[in-house]
Amino acid sequence: MKTSVLFHKGWQAMVMALALSLPAVQAAETDQTAPLFTATTLSGQEFKLSDYLGKQPVYLKFWATWCSYCKAEMPHLNAIEKQFGDEVKVVSVNVGFNDSVANIQQFFRQEGYDIPTIFDAKGEITQMYQVVGTPQHILIDKDGKVAYRTFLATDQLDQTIARWAQQDVAQH
Repeated sequence: MKTSVLFHKGWQAMVMALALSLPAVQAAETDQTAPLFTATTLSGQEFKLSDYLGKQPVYLKFWATWCSYCKAEMPHLNAIEKQFGDEVKVVSVNVGFNDSVANIQQFFRQEGYDIPTIFDAKGEITQMYQVVGTPQHILIDKDGKVAYRTFLATDQLDQTIARWAQQDVAQH
């Protein structure tokens, strides 16, 4: 019994150390070109990242229905999509690990969400973006560069989206 508790404490400490070290590693990935991908949303729409280059920034949120932080942040994502969706393309990407389309649909129906969502069944998009934990927020600017990434929704995330939306409105 004691070994089991010590093992779990050690495991938790290792995971926490990894999680704390990742923001610094991932911050170095900003300003790199975002990997291009094409996928079908749960509503049957084709999403091609290349369609937005030079036109509109993109906000990708990687998440899962079993992730309590992810679910707690979904009202935030829904509000961002409703408020800024015309200026910034918002797409949720379910990482597909231990999840299902049925779980996503049930969760969205229950909560009243209508956010464009990709189910990354094989984890290909998740791997391309080097997502190792959820939630993960990635902002891609109009030039196709990763402008910002973070594990949790932050003020900087919101400020960047609002700034991009204002710039778009000012240009039109």
